[in-house]
Formats: sequence, C-alpha cells, structure tokens
Amino acid sequence: MNCFLIRMLVVLGLAAFPGWSFAIDIPPGQAIAPPPGKSAIRFEVNSVKVGDKYLQGKALNTGSELELNSLGFQYSRSLLIKNRLAGFYLNSAVGLALPGGSMATQSNVTSLTDSAAALVTWLLADKEKGRYAVLGTFVIAPTGDYDSNRAINFSQNRFAGGFQLGYHTRLAKDWDVMTTANVMFSGKNDDYRLTHQTYEQDPLYSMQFTLMHHIDPSVTASATYYVYHGGAGQLDGVDMDNDISRNRYEMVLSKRVRSAKYFLYFGKDANTENGFIEDRRVSFRYQHYL
Repeated sequence: MNCFLIRMLVVLGLAAFPGWSFAIDIPPGQAIAPPPGKSAIRFEVNSVKVGDKYLQGKALNTGSELELNSLGFQYSRSLLIKNRLAGFYLNSAVGLALPGGSMATQSNVTSLTDSAAALVTWLLADKEKGRYAVLGTFVIAPTGDYDSNRAINFSQNRFAGGFQLGYHTRLAKDWDVMTTANVMFSGKNDDYRLTHQTYEQDPLYSMQFTLMHHIDPSVTASATYYVYHGGAGQLDGVDMDNDISRNRYEMVLSKRVRSAKYFLYFGKDANTENGFIEDRRVSFRYQHYL
C-alpha cells in the first residue's frame, strides 16, 4: 500500500477494534435482575478480523486486513440504592493488533485499551413473569496508549458516555427476548492521528434484538442482531460524510456450571456503509459469581 493510500485510510477513520467506537452492547440475559449484594468477575478473550474499507456503501478494494486480539477483565456488583436494585461494573483490556494484506507494512501494536464503567438500575424486576426493564449510564475513559503518529491505536483519545435502556421478557416456555436502545456521546480528540487535527463525532444511536432459547436449565443459545446509526465525524469542523450505518449479528452459547458461567460468541458484520467491515468476531468468556 502506498503512503497516499495509508494516509487516506487514516483520515477516513482507521480504528483498532471497531466495537469500541460504538455503544457498549448488552450480553444476552444481562437485563435479568440479580439478587442484591452479589459480585462477579469476568475474563474474556476476543479475536476480531477486519477487512476492506467501505465508503458510501462501496468497498474500496484496498486489500486491507487487520486482526485484533484482546484479553479483558470485568468486575461487577449488584446493590440496593434507597431500596431500588442497582449495579455497576468496571472493565478494561489489553489488545494486540496484527496488520496484514496491504497493511502488512504497519507495525504490530500492543496496548492497554480504553476502560469503561457503568451504573444501572432496574425499573422493573418481575421474576415470576420474567419481565425486566433496566436503565444504565456508562462512561468510557481514554486509558489506552495513544500515539497520533501511529495509524493503529487501541484508544480513541477522548472521553465518551451514554445511556442504555433494556427490556427482557419471557415469550414462552424456554424462550426469552431482549431488546435495548442506546445513545453515545463523544468528546473531542484534539490530536487526531497523522493529521493532528481536532476530531468530533455526532451522537451514535444503536439498538439490539436478542432471541434466547434455554436448551436446559444450564444451557442457553442466543441470536442477536445489532443496528447502528449516526456518529458522523468532523475534522476541524468540516464534515467527513462518514455517517455510521452498520448492521451485524452474533450467536452465543452459554453454559452454567455451579458458580461459573461460560460463553462462546461468534459474529460478523452483515453490512456497513462507512468504515472497515468486520469479517469475524470470536469471543470466549468466563464469568465467576462470588
């Protein structure tokens, strides 16, 4: 890839781990209210393969490839606030980026990622009918290593935050459904990659729809469809015409074993209007309840 094309890709928005540019997704079943005073720790291994760059829905045929791996950790706890069930979590990760294809001349990158924290409260928790409504607010802090002279970064170099509303209900015996709506607001990056300009982003809206089937009391299979819209960027106040319009899907198999739960995720983008397309996402998570 020549220098001009590398610069073009950077200006158009090359970001390590595209998922971190989007609102925080809610895992299947996460809206179910836990008992108060319970803690959990979660470890996860993620592998994402990113492919071609898209502009206005058309592939640029750059031959770009990027594999992004991470090892993450999360701590969560439920509690009562004025007799209302609430909870919080804190998470972060270490990432490894492996460029390939026409990007093979770029160096591998190992770095801490940006970190996230969230506070949630349950507006409805009807265990008998299997109905739950949860409202959350989250913040993403730029704790990751960032170098504007580097094309690939695991940090956005800015604060972000937003709100989430989730609803979970029982459809029939052994079948549940969950839907969520999210909005994320982002601060400015005053040293945006190789151009060293100021980057701003419009609010990003997203929704997810999850269908869950309980194969037995300890095993659940889930299918989720995600929709993202908005989030157009500006460089020094000039519109980049890169509105996000992205759809992706994900399959999850989970198994409960005593005080632990195992998750296997597999997904990819169905399509994307602007940005690098996600060709593969595989995750393995282990959650231990304290």
